[in-house]
Amino acid sequence: MSQAPIPSNEQQRLAALHALELLDTPAEAMFDHITALAAQICETPIALISLVDAQRQWFKSRVGLDAEQTARELAFCAHAVHADALLEVGNALDDARFRDNPLVTSDPSIRFYAGMPLHDGQGLALGTLCVIDRRPRQLDEHQRQQLRHLAQLTGELFELRLQARRQAEQSAMHQAMLDNAGSAVLVLDPQGRVQRSNPEARQLLGYSAEALNEQHLPQLLEEPGQFERLCLACAKGPQSAEGRLRPRHGQSLPVRLNLSPIRAEGQALQGYLLVANDLSQRDEARQRLQRIAAQLPGMVYQYLLRADGSSCFPYSSAGIRDIYGCTPEEVCQDAASAFARLHPEDIAPVREAIADSAQRLATWHQEYRVLHPERGLIWVEGRAAPQRLPGGEVLWHGFISDISERKRGEQLQNEFVSTVSHELRTPLTAIAGSLGLINGGALGAVPENMQQMLEIAQSNSQRLRHLIDDLLDMDKLVAGKMRFDLQPLALRPLLQQALHDNQPYAERQQVRLQLLAGSDCQVLADAKRVEQVLANLLANAAKFSSPGQPVELSAALRDGWVRISVRDQGLGIPTSFKPRIFSKFAQADAGDTRQQGGTGLGLAISKELIERMGGRIGFDSQEGQGSTFWFELPLAGGQP
Repeated sequence: MSQAPIPSNEQQRLAALHALELLDTPAEAMFDHITALAAQICETPIALISLVDAQRQWFKSRVGLDAEQTARELAFCAHAVHADALLEVGNALDDARFRDNPLVTSDPSIRFYAGMPLHDGQGLALGTLCVIDRRPRQLDEHQRQQLRHLAQLTGELFELRLQARRQAEQSAMHQAMLDNAGSAVLVLDPQGRVQRSNPEARQLLGYSAEALNEQHLPQLLEEPGQFERLCLACAKGPQSAEGRLRPRHGQSLPVRLNLSPIRAEGQALQGYLLVANDLSQRDEARQRLQRIAAQLPGMVYQYLLRADGSSCFPYSSAGIRDIYGCTPEEVCQDAASAFARLHPEDIAPVREAIADSAQRLATWHQEYRVLHPERGLIWVEGRAAPQRLPGGEVLWHGFISDISERKRGEQLQNEFVSTVSHELRTPLTAIAGSLGLINGGALGAVPENMQQMLEIAQSNSQRLRHLIDDLLDMDKLVAGKMRFDLQPLALRPLLQQALHDNQPYAERQQVRLQLLAGSDCQVLADAKRVEQVLANLLANAAKFSSPGQPVELSAALRDGWVRISVRDQGLGIPTSFKPRIFSKFAQADAGDTRQQGGTGLGLAISKELIERMGGRIGFDSQEGQGSTFWFELPLAGGQP
């Protein structure tokens, strides 16, 4: 017995055989019909559809044989697969390849064999359609031709079977996706008749599966002609629109419709896939928001800055009438009518703040004036959080409130403080001067029992004068009346002068002032105002430092700016007080047991002065590790 040679394309052939998913599958009638027909045509008791894998031949269908498989080395079919042509053996006892084969010498006692290779779509021989007899014989030409036709039909059935399995799997997957889509889904024919639906669609519309399949979508849509318009637009691709669906019972439902054409490549339109998302909850949420927003003072809104620079208010509450004197409908596509109501002097600052917020995605916060068509000039305050959208757009969510009453109160307060400060300054100057003359001995020796009281009176009058000076400075800053003479200034001499001027106060506090080495440069600033800020920072550092500790003054270049820093070795600033550090009349106990004086206006004034000169001010501090107050000023032109 000789074993059939292994075909040269064996690995490719085996891969194709396994891909057909035929091996070890149950019997199927369509293949059994072919083997029965082959046995009848060829007048043999046995007919097989045999598939040859790496170790065996397995029978997908068999007539007249009980065995399900045999070893490959015994298989006549393996020889036919190798030859890839019709193999016909008239008498196996006369053929050296088969005469001592156990299938010949014992049951089923094969004498005659004729096997036609079975090919897949790529022409690979996977097995055979064979007929077997227990007596020697030959096929006539008609039988051979019919065996060829049946073998070709069997190979085609292999491919069709696989396609049918794939389609069934795909259909099952589509049905699972349909049933679990989470939205109402309808499959429509080209005329809009419902072919399939999922449970969400049936629940949304109140129909059974059978009843819904009888419906025509144009009749389910409340808006006449909407389906036809969507279908026409679908020539360019999937379409989306809002509409209303009529359920079987109850009022119509707001939905978002997504319609996509179903069309295989190069084929005619097969129908449409419609996905409908229920918007009822969105509308209810919008109504709740509108009712809540209507009770809020001012205006709740969304502001959209488009990539092309245009803007609008996609949502604004009814309170927009109180802020801008316009309706939500007027600004939902274009914000121009709202910007037209801004005070001319505030348009640029508002736009700059919006641009900065969009660039840094930082909270937008602005106070500005609006020329209301009915209420006249009002002050408003806006605050909003930005969100970056795809395509470069930015969407803010926020509110704007009317602060006119607060501004009027601040104005009255400032006017009161200004008036009182001016009225007190003249008599206080006279009192302080008189006390100075008395304590200086201008009127003769002061009785010893009065000396202490007069010194306390002079000290308190000086503190009160400093407070009034600070109040007047703040009044000028708020009113915009303080003048600034910005000039290129050599920084190093400015720092040395500040150190010299503040040394006496530091010595009274038993603190050492030090100027650290650094680069000399020129800054664009007002010398008098810089000296005022340095005096404030150095005095604070000395006041809150322990005796013997140094206070360091330094300067460093930072990308076109110079940062001037005052560093102390005190106990630092409490975390709870940090947000209020630059507020008016703000003072905190840094943990020092000494009673510290001060008006509480120094840092607030310093902040205003630095910012009016185009600079920045801040601090770094940790409790127990001291504090560093710094301010930055722009370098004079031409410096790196």
